[in-house]
Formats: sequence, structure tokens, C-alpha cells
Amino acid sequence: MSRLPEIPEFAWPASFRHSYRWRLVGWLLEGHAYLREMFVRVWPRGIERTLVLTERISEIPFVIRGLQVPPGSRILDVGSRWSALPLFLASMGYRVAAVDLAPFPIQGGGADFVLADLRRPPFRDESFDAATVISTLEHVGLGWYDPRRAADDDIQLMTGLRSLLRPNGTLFLTVPYGVPEEDRHQRAYDRERLQRATAGWTRDVERYAVRQGKTWREATESEAATEHSIPETRAVAMLVLRRAR
Repeated sequence: MSRLPEIPEFAWPASFRHSYRWRLVGWLLEGHAYLREMFVRVWPRGIERTLVLTERISEIPFVIRGLQVPPGSRILDVGSRWSALPLFLASMGYRVAAVDLAPFPIQGGGADFVLADLRRPPFRDESFDAATVISTLEHVGLGWYDPRRAADDDIQLMTGLRSLLRPNGTLFLTVPYGVPEEDRHQRAYDRERLQRATAGWTRDVERYAVRQGKTWREATESEAATEHSIPETRAVAMLVLRRAR
């Protein structure tokens, strides 16, 4: 019996979360979007719908507003499996190499999907004009997405990325920020670890955002530093880094 193809899913900046008055109703309706929408309209008290915003509501606009390379430039996107960002960038006219350790359920959409471990990059030096590492670095070396556990793999990855960018190439980096903690899934960066991870890069832009209730807002570093981003991200650091000549 042939296996059904995997359905592509993305970590969207905004999504709806549904809760049900009766568990059986949820069991019947989850995965049936059109049927659930009908029930929401005819039985609003039975199904509650809440808009959920993730840190990507701040991260993706940060990247798109900050890109200053012309269309046709080569961009490396790191950790692309769950991200729609490489498709957005491809639709803007960039030549995108989207890299992940996990196989991609789709091909096409303008980006070139590459199955690779960038701790051992398959690209030539100075292959890219820019790179994006969005909500990815915090998972490297923790054993969640691949079995390897190495405490400084995230720092080594950032060091290796410098050689893949052309002189004055820019790298967009976002990571969970706050009290320095980690679990099996991700780590939260504080100022000291973020400085270690970005050593050798020139910082052109440094921004922070924090969750406030159901929304996200721009914040200062001192505000972000008090947040606990384990197990769920509650603050992010967003940087534009540049490779010096």
C-alpha cells in the first residue's frame, strides 16, 4: 500500500485556535475546515475561535523591510522546512536556496529546496548576497530536529555562514530572547550568548519585540531580557548582521 503524500504546513504568523464546548465535536471537526466554519456560523456558542499571533508577526516584516539587495540577488534561507519566508522572497524576485535537515513536502514556488546540514555546507564560499536565519538558530545542537547534541553548534554555524556570504553580505537573524534557559526544543539567548553567536559579524540593526497579551510589540533590550522564552517564545531579538570585507 503506497504512503499518502505529506501535506505541506507552515508556521504562519497568525492562525486561529478553536476550542469546543464538547470534546466529541472537536474530534469530529478538527481537520475539516469548511465543515467547522459552517458550525462556527450556525452554532457560535459551541465553538470559540481565538486569533493567535506568533513571533513571526514581527520577524517576517523585519526581514522584508530590511532587505536592500536588488531582485535577482542570491539569498540563503536556513531552516526552511516550516517557513513560508523563502516562498515570499522568491515571489519578490530573489534567487532563494532554502535549506533544512528535514525533507520538504513541496517543490517549486520559485525557491530551490536543498536537503543539507549547514554545519557541513554544500555551497561554495561567497555564494550568496544575503542570508536569513529566522527562528532557527535556537534549535541547533539540542537534538530535537536531528540527533546531534553539541552545546556550541549554534555558534559554529554562525561562524561558518560568514564564508558563504560575499563581502558586505547581510544576514538576518532572529532568536528567542530573555532569561538564558533551554529545553530539548530550543534555547533562549541573553546578551552574552548572542554576542558569542554573532562574534566576527558587524551589527547594522538591532531590534527587540515582546509578546503583550495576544499581540506583539516593539521593545527595548532591557524589556526583552526579563522575559522567559522557554518553553514558548515571549521575546525575540532581531538583528541585521554584515560580513566585513
